[in-house]
Amino acid sequence: MPSEKDSSVVILATRRRREPAFIVDSMLGSLARWLRMLGYDTVYAKGWHDSRILDEAAATGRIIVTRDRGLYRRALRRGIEAVFVSDDIAEALAKLGATYGIRLEIDPDRSRCPLCNTPLKRIEKSEVKGRVPPRVYEAYNEFWICPRCGQVYWRGGHWRGINETLEEARKLLAKMLKRRR
Repeated sequence: MPSEKDSSVVILATRRRREPAFIVDSMLGSLARWLRMLGYDTVYAKGWHDSRILDEAAATGRIIVTRDRGLYRRALRRGIEAVFVSDDIAEALAKLGATYGIRLEIDPDRSRCPLCNTPLKRIEKSEVKGRVPPRVYEAYNEFWICPRCGQVYWRGGHWRGINETLEEARKLLAKMLKRRR
């Protein structure tokens, strides 16, 4: 019969088989927003002390993403999964793709609010009338809303820049994976 300790290992292993969840340190706020847009549950630890980040990651099984070498080393010493990344968004996303297999495509139906991390919901165009600028309402037909903070999203003019960054990340990922062979 498995012990209580054995069952907690199974629970953690089961959690790991699902999509990774992250805790991102205060130096990487932009990366936290990107991970959320990609659909990953990401806590942005803005203003948190390292000890709180370590405790949260240990309690929840989140992967620490950091630019802080000291935090990275302390996490590894405690047996907490952590990754040290560049401050370049495309490089960081590529590294996370190589290490954890994250998708480097945005599907708004899977995205989370970049501001508060809540999963977005698709809404009817008529529901955003008066909540978005008139020119946006006229130009776009697909909208998503954050049920928590009320922010409305659409595939606007910024979409080109998003896709360019993701394309760069995919190219870097391909190079990383090629080097591993």
